Amino acid sequence: MRIYAVADIHGKTEKIERIKAVISLEAPDILVLAGDITNFISPLKTFEQLKDIDIPIFGIRGNSDLKRVERLLVGQKNTSLLNHIPVTYPDGRFLGLNGTIPLPFLSKICFKETQRLDSLKHSITPETILVVHPPPRGICDKVGNRFSAGSFHLKTLIENHPPLMVLCGHIHEQAGYQFFKNILVVNCAMNKKFGGAIIDCSKGLPLKIKMVINDR
Repeated sequence: MRIYAVADIHGKTEKIERIKAVISLEAPDILVLAGDITNFISPLKTFEQLKDIDIPIFGIRGNSDLKRVERLLVGQKNTSLLNHIPVTYPDGRFLGLNGTIPLPFLSKICFKETQRLDSLKHSITPETILVVHPPPRGICDKVGNRFSAGSFHLKTLIENHPPLMVLCGHIHEQAGYQFFKNILVVNCAMNKKFGGAIIDCSKGLPLKIKMVINDR
């Protein structure tokens, strides 16, 4: 399975056009949107632009997405909302958590973050692909490349209940990937340098990942 993971589109037409170009070039099986798909306003315009992507799209809501974005992900033909109920496609097992609260040098998924994360622990397996908006604390999460701003509780969850990988975004300048105790953490935020990440994931084979470098 080839995954194309992106985050932080923020409703920008040029980013959606970039996504379509990468899909044409890399032929992924699935597109995963790790939050901040829109920019608080005009979510319908963004989803209209996503309609002609001809591969399945799995997504979650980030901090710049209104609650209605969850309904749009459910209601559009080529998109699906990831949540606490595992989804298998084609041979990957996906879980998602929606929302993010940005605080000074700290991100939370929601105010009751501990309980929300705790509800996932029995659904996480070594094959799980966990999609959240903020990174785990200390992993691809430095604001201004200086101060960590990821989620403490998310880091604790994956440390105690390791998934195969975590797909996230939120901290734009930290787009990239890192292994944490054999868990692949990919910050797939779209920024000036990167246009997301391509991940090849096949049973019995090592994960292969490359960041999509934007044309200069």
